[in-house]
Amino acid sequence: MDLRGKGVFLTGGARGIGRGLMEALLSKGARVLFCDVNSATGKATEAELQEKFGAENVIFRECDVTNPEQLKAVDICVNNAAVLDESALEKMFAVNAMGQIRGSQLALEHMRRDRGGRGGLIINIQNSRMKEMGVRWRCFCPRATQTDFIKVKEGMVQDIEEYLSVCLQSVMKVSEVAEEFLKVVQDEENNDVIYLVQEGGKSRYVRRQLIDSDGVSNPLTVDNPQPAATSTKK
Repeated sequence: MDLRGKGVFLTGGARGIGRGLMEALLSKGARVLFCDVNSATGKATEAELQEKFGAENVIFRECDVTNPEQLKAVDICVNNAAVLDESALEKMFAVNAMGQIRGSQLALEHMRRDRGGRGGLIINIQNSRMKEMGVRWRCFCPRATQTDFIKVKEGMVQDIEEYLSVCLQSVMKVSEVAEEFLKVVQDEENNDVIYLVQEGGKSRYVRRQLIDSDGVSNPLTVDNPQPAATSTKK
């Protein structure tokens, strides 16, 4: 993607990683609207970057990502805002998880081409715990499963028709999902991977990338297949 003239919305940009990402984007010709809950630091950062890259290219707005009414999105949305305070887990979840979910939902609605948008890019910044801590991370992603969870009503999902036609094309049994889950739990090898749960023995680990081949067509999902999950313990 050529970043010249692209509008970027970035959360948590007043300092740290967010500021570094902003400077990189600005150096490539992007225009950045950034927000942060820290007003004083945000304004200071705005002034410094406006002097370096031009006042028309950097704008700061005070914003709390836990408040959905304060979020907007443009061509590129970078959900970077985060806090680390394990004594306040509810606050950490509200900022680190819900802030990214809300930002992504708003960006998607603004960008999606089937709703008149121009397309775009959404990036969620996550800090991973290092493997030397002895903890493995996986994302377990089953298809729609025969539970009450999939019985939604109007208003419970953003696009009920899309949900019914796409998400419920095939539905797995709970027993099938549970069987695949045990494989993942008992597998002692793979780390930092997605496990796609599918019927018919097609479940697999992937490390997923989205490739934008021409800037016009829908991005291509490129999966780097990993070894299938196998139980190592009975």
